[in-house]
Amino acid sequence: MINNKKITAVCTSRIYDSQHHIFLEQMNRHIVEAGGAMMIFALNSDLYWEEDTSSPECFVFSIIPYDIVDCVVIMDEKIKSRNIAGRIIAEAKKHNVPVLTVDGKYDGTPDISFDYDKGFESVVRHVIEGHSVKKPHFLAGGKGNKFSDARINIFRKVVEENGIRFDDGMVSYGEFWSTPARIAAEELIESGNIPDAVICANDIMAINVSDVFMKAGIDVPKQVIVTGFDGIDEALLATPRLTTAGCDSCDLAEAVFGCIEEIMSGRTVENVSVIPKLMPNASCGCEHAAVGTGSIMNDFNNRYYRYQDDLRMLYDITSKMQMSESTTQAASYLEHYITHDMCCVVDSSLFDSSKNYFTGTGMGSERIVFFDSYNKNKVNYPLEPGMLVPDPENRLNTGFPLIFNAIDFMSKPFGYICYSYSLFDINEHSRTASITNTVSMGLGSYVNMRFQRYLTDKMTAELKVAAQMQESMLPAPFAQDKRYEISASMMPAKNIGGDFYDYFLTDSDHLALVMADVSGKGVPAALYMATSKLVLHERALLPGTPAEIMSDVNREICENNKMAQFITIWFGILDLNTGIVTYANAGHEYPAVVRGSGRYEFVTSDNLPPIGADENIMYEDHTIDLGGGGSLFIYTDGVTDVKNAEGEHFGFDRMDELLNRFAGASPEDVIKGMSDGIAEFTANTDRFDDTTMLCVAFKKQ
Repeated sequence: MINNKKITAVCTSRIYDSQHHIFLEQMNRHIVEAGGAMMIFALNSDLYWEEDTSSPECFVFSIIPYDIVDCVVIMDEKIKSRNIAGRIIAEAKKHNVPVLTVDGKYDGTPDISFDYDKGFESVVRHVIEGHSVKKPHFLAGGKGNKFSDARINIFRKVVEENGIRFDDGMVSYGEFWSTPARIAAEELIESGNIPDAVICANDIMAINVSDVFMKAGIDVPKQVIVTGFDGIDEALLATPRLTTAGCDSCDLAEAVFGCIEEIMSGRTVENVSVIPKLMPNASCGCEHAAVGTGSIMNDFNNRYYRYQDDLRMLYDITSKMQMSESTTQAASYLEHYITHDMCCVVDSSLFDSSKNYFTGTGMGSERIVFFDSYNKNKVNYPLEPGMLVPDPENRLNTGFPLIFNAIDFMSKPFGYICYSYSLFDINEHSRTASITNTVSMGLGSYVNMRFQRYLTDKMTAELKVAAQMQESMLPAPFAQDKRYEISASMMPAKNIGGDFYDYFLTDSDHLALVMADVSGKGVPAALYMATSKLVLHERALLPGTPAEIMSDVNREICENNKMAQFITIWFGILDLNTGIVTYANAGHEYPAVVRGSGRYEFVTSDNLPPIGADENIMYEDHTIDLGGGGSLFIYTDGVTDVKNAEGEHFGFDRMDELLNRFAGASPEDVIKGMSDGIAEFTANTDRFDDTTMLCVAFKKQ
């Protein structure tokens, strides 16, 4: 409690999603009208139920001030991690703070959830009973998925209750996503057995099924009814507008607030269900729902164009921060109209340039205020012990929530940002993710660059320290989630090298892949590698194809290439929905690809000059399709050029033969097998070039 205001802490993700934004706005309104205040502790991406996650973003949940919080609300379906939710619940109980979950079932914790089964059943009954459909078809999600299976059972129940004999041919699968849904719709058309209605397990599939039918000349809804389930905004912008069932955010907010009031009054709270609302619309032949689609489109356009404008300014802030000469100068670049109403708090040891903060043990207990838009003339001053932000009373008196994001760099959290907007605008809230990323990259790079300068001064005497620092700049040699698996290795010829690999998400659906080789070796190559890696990483987070990104990076590198060095780069972006890799090649080795149980084959393309050679080079985009489930192997020429004691090169043919011994293996086994084979060939011979490899497997969805 602060100033007699009871505080509700909401733990969630992606506050800028439109339906979730409405929920948070309504929750805040209820809480403020009752004399309370709300704090939001938010991730900017989902954790996808990866229970071993160590995402640095999760640090934001460790700063919840339980000594002043009166109730914690966990948006379980938004965070998507039972481990993280479990930790929050345990910590809250340790401090005797009551907890509510939304769409999460945890022992001893009351839950408010949507009854998705009843909501979906209302759609099925509307189609079969309301429109007298006799030949329905169900497009389920994925086989074995619990949500998909539950909806199949509901479909079957309603079908049989209406005297229609159910058989397995009435069900196909669209994997909850666009491309598989389109394929399923095309197969229905090709079969010639067109149903009266296609009831889809979610809106994304329904929108795409409707589009496939309409393009094939099949009228929706006159010939085929199409329905979805979710109630996403896009359903109201589709042609025709989609019949669906929506999880009403206002109803959910009212239910959650009712439970909060009960809890804060000391009463026992039972689980509460909220039933999604049926929204009949044009895709089933009903009159379309009266919704402000114009305002929705206007909101989409406004967010999109502002997003484009903001990205360029935020990129500029990032670049200036990382090249700052002092922490005061770095903080000054945040004095901008798009970074208003915010406070940035960091670990007090962050600016010790004699230490590599990002290989340390993490956040300490002492914190400093790096930047505060309410007090711009005062930077890097100690935060009072026990305080989350300076002057929290006045920040909460506005009637709007405090929003917290963790800031991190190189997978290490080093502080957090508190946003205290004096309005509830989705455009402002959409900015929080980009601003947080800007501060993370700008300040993290600044700290890292300070350390690099320190290392440069001591490079000759401290090459081992430099090697550790370079290794820390590379991502982990192994990573995986439900859509991909990556393994990589780098063996420098000297203590430090000029090769590097990289991979990172440019957004939740696209994975950037980098393999590069700097001309030369040792300290100069390593410094050039560090600069090139940062420039490429930062530019890759902005819109553009790989060719456009590489062309921009080349121009920036050429402008500052006083040492006349160059770097070969293979840069690709893997679409995690389709498996398509779009890539550009700047003088690098050709990639190898294997699909299914086949052999690795090398994919050739026009090999343009390396980065740094000519600022006028315009690189070209090429594609590789891993959509059926395949693997991609990229490497530097150190693999083929390595020599044995007799002076023989390992060579392309040996690499090809060794690689194909592991054609069906996991990326980890491929990299280990290649490394072992090269080590066996070279024995104890010194290497004269860096040897770097990366293998990525796309998991068929």
